[in-house]
Amino acid sequence: MKATITDPRTIDAVSPIDLAAYLRTRAWQLGGELPSRLGWLWLWKLENGDKVDVVVPADRTVRDFRRRIIETLQTLETIEQRSQLEILADIQHASADVFRWRWIEGNVEDGTVPLELGQQFIAQVRSQLLAAACSAVHPGQFFASRKPALATEYIRQARLGQSERGSYVITVHSPVPPVITMEGFQEESEPFERRVTLTLANALRVLRHFAAKAVGTGIPATQELSRDGVSANLCESVAAMLGTEGIRRDVEVRFSFASSRPVLEHVSSFTRFSSDLSPVIGEIAKVLRETATREDFELVGFVTNLNRQPQDTSGIAVIQGQIDEVYRRVEIEVAESEYDTILTEAHRDRLMVRCEGELQKVKGKTYRLLNARGFELLLP
Repeated sequence: MKATITDPRTIDAVSPIDLAAYLRTRAWQLGGELPSRLGWLWLWKLENGDKVDVVVPADRTVRDFRRRIIETLQTLETIEQRSQLEILADIQHASADVFRWRWIEGNVEDGTVPLELGQQFIAQVRSQLLAAACSAVHPGQFFASRKPALATEYIRQARLGQSERGSYVITVHSPVPPVITMEGFQEESEPFERRVTLTLANALRVLRHFAAKAVGTGIPATQELSRDGVSANLCESVAAMLGTEGIRRDVEVRFSFASSRPVLEHVSSFTRFSSDLSPVIGEIAKVLRETATREDFELVGFVTNLNRQPQDTSGIAVIQGQIDEVYRRVEIEVAESEYDTILTEAHRDRLMVRCEGELQKVKGKTYRLLNARGFELLLP
């Protein structure tokens, strides 16, 4: 039995822009604009040479908007030999890249999961999207608490879709601007939203490839991984999604791209992770995190040692400060002005000091803070 969509709210939710994008990508031809700018005529050529037409209203305020949408869905159903529900779903996705994370485990075949695990699963989906958005802004091994504004705004724009059948599936819609064709104009680069999709698709493919062979051949240089969008943040969320020793599950990720903006390059639209890779990916995350240079790292701690020769214009200070909630030894080269004032006083009176800079791991449990700045005494 075929379903005919007539529900007013469902019809009103159809975007004329998405409908036009859907028709264009399926080889419909634009026939022209209707009088009084009420809409656009689209044409489909049948095998016998006859033509079928539909009208896409200019916007939702057009008086016969609902009737035109209902007629268009009926026409598409006849031509494509698909249900209106399937066609409507594709129309709604026309202006958005869609991500699908599928949790593959024996006890979720009914499409449900324990509430707490479902909440954690969604949190890891968000973490992967945020990691990809950060890498799309600027590739890096590890992104600390300060995320780029462009990345956090992307997360605010992303939409959680309805879960789908097939084990347990979480969908996320990422709105993407349509391609605008204009004589003499050509876009030089993809919009940020599409770059995030491409970054995540590539990063997951690369991570899966190297994780599967890491035990035998090791992993490439961390800089090479980060250039491909693989960060410690991404690895940690993937490892957590695959589960712990007690509860493990395979996960697959699929991508479909907005038809309003065709993909200009070959992209892997499917990656599957075996639960066996969880500990390996966790170790890759650890390596990426520990060897990363952390930009604008705020260091708070006690000055445990000062060293400066009389002829030097700078000195070396050692601060015992917290890094990832563990106290570590951090070496800092400090200008004479801060050395003789703030740091000397902090060392003498056993006061805490705060500063920021670029944090690097040197060896073992020792770190170095480069370009240290913003020194401040923390009085009790």
